[in-house]
Amino acid sequence: MIKQSTYIRSFTTEQRKQMEEVQTKKGFKTVPEILFYALDQHIEQTKEIERLKRIIDYKQKKIEQLTILNDKNEKKTIEN
Repeated sequence: MIKQSTYIRSFTTEQRKQMEEVQTKKGFKTVPEILFYALDQHIEQTKEIERLKRIIDYKQKKIEQLTILNDKNEKKTIEN
């Protein structure tokens, strides 16, 4: 269960660096703003990644189909 609020006692050096980078780019003033932004971005990016994976899979299947069709056409040409 997730509590309504929480207190984070410390951050690693890498986490602090990442938050400072987001803060600089987006202009956030507080850690909660940064963390909620990161959470929102994670969810959106996960959806986008899944969408792109589906597109890649579709394109790969299409390439395979066209390759098979091309191979069949080449065999017919060679036989004739």
